[in-house]
This record gives sequence, C-alpha cells and structure tokens, in this order.
Amino acid sequence: MLRVRIAALLIILAMLAAVPATLPVIKTQAQTTITIGALLPLTGDLSDYGVRAEATLKVAIEDVNAYLEQKGAWFRLDLRVEDTATNPDIAVQKLNTLISAGIKFVVGPMTSAELTKIKDLANQNNVLVISPSSTAIELAIPGDNAFRFCPDDRVQSKVVAKIAQDFGIKAAVMIVRADTWGQGLRKSIASLFDQAGIEYKYYEYNPESPNFAAIAASAAQDVQAYIDKYGADKVAVVLIAFKEAADLFGQAKGYDSLRQVIWFGSDGTAKLSTIANDIEAAAFAQDTLFLNPIFSPAATKNQERIAQKVVQDIGEEPDAYSYAAYDAVWAIALALLDADPNGTPDDWVNHVKAKLEQGITTSEEFAAHSATGAFPLNEAGDRATADYDLWMVYNGEWVLVGKYYGNENRVEWFKVDALGGKTYVDLVQEKFQAAKPTPTTSPTQTSPTGTSPTATSPTTTETETETTTTAGGLGAGTLVAVIIIIIIVAAAAFMLTRKR
Repeated sequence: MLRVRIAALLIILAMLAAVPATLPVIKTQAQTTITIGALLPLTGDLSDYGVRAEATLKVAIEDVNAYLEQKGAWFRLDLRVEDTATNPDIAVQKLNTLISAGIKFVVGPMTSAELTKIKDLANQNNVLVISPSSTAIELAIPGDNAFRFCPDDRVQSKVVAKIAQDFGIKAAVMIVRADTWGQGLRKSIASLFDQAGIEYKYYEYNPESPNFAAIAASAAQDVQAYIDKYGADKVAVVLIAFKEAADLFGQAKGYDSLRQVIWFGSDGTAKLSTIANDIEAAAFAQDTLFLNPIFSPAATKNQERIAQKVVQDIGEEPDAYSYAAYDAVWAIALALLDADPNGTPDDWVNHVKAKLEQGITTSEEFAAHSATGAFPLNEAGDRATADYDLWMVYNGEWVLVGKYYGNENRVEWFKVDALGGKTYVDLVQEKFQAAKPTPTTSPTQTSPTGTSPTATSPTTTETETETTTTAGGLGAGTLVAVIIIIIIVAAAAFMLTRKR
C-alpha cells in the first residue's frame, strides 16, 4: 500500500509540474511608463490651438496604450501638459520643468518663436521635440533634436504668391508680426513676389505692444498710392498675425482704401474665433474677402473617430495641427517598440530619433494608426509636402472655400452652399464688378461649410517623461487553473486518507 500511495503522490506532483506548460505563465514582469511632455499654449494668443491639441493628445495616449496592451509591449505612455501661454520665455521655463522631471520626449511647442527659444536647451539635454505647428524656415536644421510634423513656410508662401498671381495682383502691403515666424514668412513671400514682379512694402509690429493705429494709417496711404497706380482690383494687403488681427481690423475699418482691396492671411489667423466672433472684425474680414491658408493633412478613417472623442471632451473638432500632435505620439510609440527596455532614457531618445530619420512616418503601421496618414520628413526632420485649405469669414462663420495642391502648385475653388452656391472667385468679381481673376473654379465640387468657434495657432504644452514600474498580477485564467489544481490535490489526499 505504501508503494501505491507514493506512486499516487508522484503522479500528483507530475501534474503540478506540467501545469505551466499548458496554462498562462504566472510572472511579475516590470512595465515601464514613459511620460510624454507637451508644451502647449493653453492661454495667450494661440490658446484655441492649445486647448484642441491637449484634448487630441489625451486621445492619442489612450489609443496608443490600448495598442501597446494588445501588443504586450514593454512600456506604456503617460501625458504631462504644461502651458506656455504662447510666450517663448515661459516655454523655456516649462521645458526646464519637464527636464527636471526626467522627461525626454516633448510634443510642442506650437509657435516658431517658442521653438527658437527652447531648441538649444533641448539639444543640450538630449530631449526630443516634435512640434505639430512650428513653420519658420530658419528652424529647418538637419541633425538637431527638433522635428516638425507640419511643412515649413516655404510651402505656405507659395500658396499666397500663387493666389496673388492668379488674381493679377500688381502690388501689396504686408503687415507682419515681428517674431521668428512672421519675419521668416514675410521674407519668403517677398522673395516670390520679387520673382513675380509684384511690388510691395511692409510694416512690422511688436506683438507685445503693437501700434495698430499708426500702422493702419501708414498702410492706408501706401494702399491708396498703389490703387491710384494699378486699380483696387490689382492691390492686396497681406497680414501675418495671430489673434491680434482683430485689433488691427478695428483700426483698418476706418480707411476706405484698406476696405477696397482684398486681404490675404496665413495659418496664424485661419479659423480664429477672435475674428469670427467679433462683429466688427468679422464684418471687415468679409468685406475684404480675408483669405487664410492652413495646412491640410490627408483625410483618414481615423480622423472621424478622433474628432468624435475630442468633441465629446471640449465641444470642438481638432484642427490640422492637433492631428499632427496626435501623430507625434504614435511616431514615438512605434519607434520605441523595438528599443532596448533596459536602455537609458538617452538611449531611447537616440533610438526614436534614428527611427524618425529612417522614415518611420512612411511605414504601413504608422499609416494604419495615424490621423494624417503616412508622410515623409525632409532632411531637416520636417514634413516634406502638404496641401492647404483656404478659409474665409462669411456671416460670422469660417467657411472652407478652396484648396491649394502643393505638388501641383494649383488652387481649386469650391462652390459653397454658405456663399449661396458661389465660389470665392465669384465674390472677388462681385467686389470689383468685373471678371478679372484667372483661377480655375470647380463647378462639380461643393465644399462643406466649416465652422470653428475657436482660434487656430501653435501652442505648447509640456509633459513629463518619468519612468515608473507596475508589477504584473495574476490573470483570471491563471487563478482558475490554480483553484482546479488545489481541488485535485485535496481530492487525492482525501482518497489516500480513506485508503489508510
């Protein structure tokens, strides 16, 4: 009998030893949390952009972590947002805060002035920065730690120059925000105006204390002189500004010459609620057919789902730069998948940087999960190509009226319901009572009316990159298996006792 009992016990022990081969492995594997810092303008001139970017980044973290869970990845992401107030000096302070917290990956800042101010600090501390909206040409620097998921202003300047040429503009007055972004865009547009034989003068203003009364008075005189020389339909005003544009309009509306001509804006004023919601500013923008280009990423199936979540959170849809911020999180996460879990944060930064330079944003995996699809980066680490949507204010709302196709250097104008079925070209012709412009219209395409109650402009949000560990627990299936084993052991022991 003793041999029988011993044999039975050995069988039970053998069953216990075999369990791990057929049931989920029970282990406590550490999981690393990497915090993404965000430098966003939650307040200040570009607060509308910053608020939308923050809400979109939260969706990105949620989506990426669900993906990482499914993949069984070695890390998860967290988000820490810092408000730069659209102020370069504050952006530096906030980046130092993130660096002190051990954060090595930052989405933002949104303005070129802020990125200019922080880039050396980021390089010195090996912090990888991806701005969704900085466009200054002078920041296109190969090999640094700053990447930009939007095109630089060499593309945007082509949009303004192309439209000016299509409408037969002979002279322009430029009113420019005197910062890195404004001055760079002005120089790029001026270069193209030179090539096209378009005369121009420009005025720069200090964003901190603009003297719009004096600028409006001087600009009005110059515009009148150009009108006398070429006619009102051959003259334009180019405004490179942020939300202070509404204040300038308040001064400009008092001058007939400034109301007679058409105005072109930029991505700094496109879809700004401070213009659309201000009765006088909106009226001036409509009178002057104030046309604003903004980067237009490719539409993807992911955008609708992302937009629904953001609308639920803040009541507004993401803008193009918010989608670019979303994509920055995915690029970082996908690049980290095959990084060494035992490496240092600096190792991870170097790994992600190499992956970006090698083209991870053109990969099928990135295309499947990003908001704007696959896209190449140029040698400076910036988005290489782009199209632009064209927006104007009509009846107090922002309306999408056309599209610029970058690869073709071509503008398509839409027939828009909000404009009574007219195109932007029709409005220009009505303004000057003559069919002067030459742009091609699209009689078959009707663009949806775009309404945006928020301002659109780069903002920075800071986020920490910290590492924490979370111990893995037992899965439900494992617990059930253990309970079954205990029952088997107890039953066997009971039988042995009875035989005894």
